[in-house]
Amino acid sequence: MRIVTLALSVALFLLASVQLGLAQERVFPGGSGVGLVPPPGLVLSTNFSGFEDAAKGTSIVLTELPVDAYAELAAKFNPDGLRATGIEAGQPEDWPVDGAVVSKLIRGSQVAAGIKYRKWVVLVGAKTTTAMVTVQIPEGVQGGLSDADVETALRTITIRTPPSLDEQVAALPFKVSDTAGFRPVRVIAGATLLLTEGPNDVAANSMQPIIIIASNLNTAPEAPARMSFAKQAFASLTGIKDVQSDNETSSEENGAEWVEIDGSAKDAASGDALYVAQIARFETSRYVRAILIVRSSEKDKFSDRFRKLAKSLTIN
Repeated sequence: MRIVTLALSVALFLLASVQLGLAQERVFPGGSGVGLVPPPGLVLSTNFSGFEDAAKGTSIVLTELPVDAYAELAAKFNPDGLRATGIEAGQPEDWPVDGAVVSKLIRGSQVAAGIKYRKWVVLVGAKTTTAMVTVQIPEGVQGGLSDADVETALRTITIRTPPSLDEQVAALPFKVSDTAGFRPVRVIAGATLLLTEGPNDVAANSMQPIIIIASNLNTAPEAPARMSFAKQAFASLTGIKDVQSDNETSSEENGAEWVEIDGSAKDAASGDALYVAQIARFETSRYVRAILIVRSSEKDKFSDRFRKLAKSLTIN
């Protein structure tokens, strides 16, 4: 099971105060390695790496992944591959991106929560990174961006030498006060942090513990719906199967509601028995959640340390 694939799914599940409508310079959110000139009306998001017009439901999400992730993503970057994610799309076409080795654009649409969205996805392979730029605009919104507005912005995508991992972690919308000995390895979309223990940054077949910390891309659910939301998120983790919840608790602490769920699952690729834990911190309108996936035989080795890490989370 690949950390990056699972974390990207989490980040998509969860999918500045400075006005940038007239900006003529490329903006790199959080100092990331991917930037563009944002279209009129979009400002820097405080929840993810990218830009948004919250009132119109419009977003541009910039996602950075390891260089070797390009081949895996490119193999699915076609109508059939994207249909599995709910996106109906046309054929990819070459697209100009400054600093890219190869880059492709797909135009399409997706229905989510009863709303149909226009979507553009640019997949970029560069010497230092793999990147995805995803634009999402609900249909029928008055005063929304035109296709020309979007594609003008997408023609300004630029890849630069990425900032250090420490700089990316510092720009996250949450803080981990105590990593409990786990090692940060990757930031995804400016909203998700991956950690592990062991020599490999990408852990296959559950050989190392996987910790994913993801902030929200949407507004947090109201208090009565939080447990149900957390249970749905727990059951929806990809890369694992036969997910079963054994314990579900909720408590108030440090001005937040903490929802904790743990249980068992199997690795979708190897069939290994897994221990899975999720701890989510909910505030009035925001949330962040931490997930541990480890072999069942190593539950006692990592579960207490994971809880120590998760309970040190605060939202910036």
